[in-house]
Amino acid sequence: MNSFVNYSNYRIVLTDPATTSGIIFIILLIVVGITCKKTGYDFFDIPTTTSLRGVAVLFLLFGHLSIMCLQHQMFFNIGGYWAVIIFLFISGYGLYQSYQLTNAKAGFWKTRILKLYIPLWITLALFIILDDVLINLHHPLLEIILNFLGFHLNGILVRVNAVAWFVEYVMVLYFIFWIVSKLPFSEELKLIVLFCLCFSVYAIIRLTPIRNYHSIWLQYTIVFPTGVLFGKYRSVIRTFLPSKTRNRLFLIVPIFISIVVFYGWNEIVPIRSSDVFRPIALILPLVLVSALIEMVNYQSAFLLFLGSYSYEIYLLHAPFMVKYDFFLYRKPLFAYFFAYLFGLIILSYILAKVSNMVNDGLSMLQSKKHNKAILVPR
Repeated sequence: MNSFVNYSNYRIVLTDPATTSGIIFIILLIVVGITCKKTGYDFFDIPTTTSLRGVAVLFLLFGHLSIMCLQHQMFFNIGGYWAVIIFLFISGYGLYQSYQLTNAKAGFWKTRILKLYIPLWITLALFIILDDVLINLHHPLLEIILNFLGFHLNGILVRVNAVAWFVEYVMVLYFIFWIVSKLPFSEELKLIVLFCLCFSVYAIIRLTPIRNYHSIWLQYTIVFPTGVLFGKYRSVIRTFLPSKTRNRLFLIVPIFISIVVFYGWNEIVPIRSSDVFRPIALILPLVLVSALIEMVNYQSAFLLFLGSYSYEIYLLHAPFMVKYDFFLYRKPLFAYFFAYLFGLIILSYILAKVSNMVNDGLSMLQSKKHNKAILVPR
């Protein structure tokens, strides 16, 4: 019996996909429930955004398991799409909360680059070795260099880690945010410029041969600037939400309608290229669900933990799911899904700790160089 499988020419056949997915969902709901505790809560605060990233991690795993590993896709095959929308929306929101579209200081790029690239480089090195040892896949030097620089081009490169396209896109969005923060305009005008620049990237990709390599960016165009917009007007939006508990329960209705619109978008809005606005139908429920969480004042420690290591999980999950799967191909799938999740959490925790050690080492080295420069007589 093989110790792992590769899904390039293989798919898992489930005799009863509905039962399998149902068991997984029920167990996860139980775990989320028993790890809930009463907390002080503010609308869309850090614990809430962290929990939402934890939910996005679960969406991501379900979605990619469905489309990459199973013979017959489960109903949640667009979970990866949901996850990226949540990640990008919270990213835009978080940047605004940190910088308010004012002149981003010098530490902006150092923080962003170290946070994104140190874990990326560690995982790329790991997967280059595992590709060579486990599946006899050798990456040429130019391909490795481009991957380490953050370029992940569909159709040109055999990417070391396919989901790392996200890092390149996020860096472009960070650059746009940084440029806009430098402009001598009011914040309202800066927001308009931010949306215009994001849609300019959309136009460039869609109307040029670049679409052959970065077409995946197109469907997420509106998400990041909408997150920034929400960051600016969060307090205003909060005042429009019902204050009484019984009234907040009515939020379930627009949440349900938005999800129906999201799933039936192509039939409801049969306009070519309208998919660029489809994420709005998911962003609205995110905001409303946050209002419901404020109502009950509970947070799940499990979701908070997943959210705290969401980037590390994102970088690690796909190769260990698709290229060298040690767990998921075994039966019963619902049991080995949790074995896979447990192993993934451990690896993500280790990756976060190693990345922090590297960051701390680089900071200490920079501090020593700075102190030496001060002590050198002029």
